[in-house]
Amino acid sequence: MARILIVDDEVIVRKWLQLIFQPFSAEFQVVGAVANGREAFQICRSQPVDIIITDMIMPDMDGMAFIQALREFDLRAQVIILSNYADFSLAQKGMSFGAAEYMLKGEVSEEELLAVVRRIAQRLHTLPDGRAGEPLFLGCTPEELQLLWNGSCDDALCARFDQALARQSSAAVCVACSLDRPVASQRLPVAGLGGYAWPCSLQNFFRQLALPARVAALSDTAAIALVLVPSQDSPPQQALAQLLSRMPLSVDQCTFSAGISLAACSARELVTALSQACEAVHLRFYTGAGSLCLYRPTVPHRELREERRVIDELVRNGELSHLQSYLTGLCARRDSFGPADIDQLRRLFYGAAEALIRHTLLCCPTADDPQLLNVNPLAQVNDFLYLDDLLHWITGLIGLCRPLIQHSANEANLKRAITFICENYMHDLTLSKISEIAGYSPNYFCNIFKEFTGKSVSSYVTDVRVSRAKYLLSTTGKSVHLIAEEVGYESASYFIKVFRDATGLTPNQFRRENR
Repeated sequence: MARILIVDDEVIVRKWLQLIFQPFSAEFQVVGAVANGREAFQICRSQPVDIIITDMIMPDMDGMAFIQALREFDLRAQVIILSNYADFSLAQKGMSFGAAEYMLKGEVSEEELLAVVRRIAQRLHTLPDGRAGEPLFLGCTPEELQLLWNGSCDDALCARFDQALARQSSAAVCVACSLDRPVASQRLPVAGLGGYAWPCSLQNFFRQLALPARVAALSDTAAIALVLVPSQDSPPQQALAQLLSRMPLSVDQCTFSAGISLAACSARELVTALSQACEAVHLRFYTGAGSLCLYRPTVPHRELREERRVIDELVRNGELSHLQSYLTGLCARRDSFGPADIDQLRRLFYGAAEALIRHTLLCCPTADDPQLLNVNPLAQVNDFLYLDDLLHWITGLIGLCRPLIQHSANEANLKRAITFICENYMHDLTLSKISEIAGYSPNYFCNIFKEFTGKSVSSYVTDVRVSRAKYLLSTTGKSVHLIAEEVGYESASYFIKVFRDATGLTPNQFRRENR
């Protein structure tokens, strides 16, 4: 029977977890359910505990400090982190302290959690002392490799690792691997790849390439691998990329993306290599699923202030076609962005979506399209793993807002402007005056006028004037010069040019054919 300890500061979560295991009393015994790491640590020191399910953010002693205390006191309980935060770096740190799983409260089902706990319990039962029985890798056990990655090892362990690495005709490179998953609305359970099955599948992947590697789980969808790359003329990072490119990045019919660090030449450099690999895998945001991402020196962080200003102006003026083109052009610059810019780009798209929805509802108070009202920009923007998916989503949102703007409150205002043009075509009509009649700024008016009529403002005014000139030419004997003045042109020669461009005939030719 596996002894389980629950640690979470939310009462409702503690009760939920207890209820999950209650029907399975023959398999599991919940030895306690406490609100912080300090209470949990006292229980672990006073009685045997096999599996701990803990939150990360808690008062008094948080989850990370609790896990670290367990390892410092050599307490061997297996830890499952159950967190609200989908943070790759947080999962990385939890793994470095010895956590077995990193799962999200909002995504994990009761069945998935039970499957993970059973898998860990079964693994514990198959080992005489509850410890992993894997062979050494570069003279280190899995627990010692975690100490090396965490930078908390002693000089003796570092020296042993360095000596073992020096005896190899290979270089050590860290590879961060993350399963590629679709957006939440399309997401499928990945319990089959969770826990120990996921690093096991990755271990087999590297074995197929004849690469010595040791894989450790960061979470149910992320893992880190320490790989020995044969010495070649090219740098180890490039050599490993060439080897990995020989086959699709896929395990058990699921693709994954891989971030490759620079070579680590000593135990002390492993910490840096791990950070480099985790930073590199974030580049899949730009390149898509199944990407091979090489670490490169961090691109300076960008504020994207000018981009935000342009987007706000385009939305405010209703220039939705230009907005779409601008965002597409921004995405085309992806090679100039680095991992540090991903959050800024997400904020930029979130700000554009929020401004677009607000502007649409403001201009169209009668807009009640359920697709628009149900959009949650923050949640949806953060859920997309890839920039192309984000661009496709906001393009669809622009397409949803455009007809709402075109066919609602604007119609009456535009008809008022059209009536003004038809009644005053003979005068000097300026864009500023016409847009004022409609109640819009000139830029915004130009865009919605073209969407409403299919013509620019100047073309529409020209069509009205030419139409009136045709009537006068066919029904009166007035001179061309007089007709030009009557329809709003001071210059007869310019009127003749405009008339010929519009009809293909000079005014006199038109008169002869239509008298």
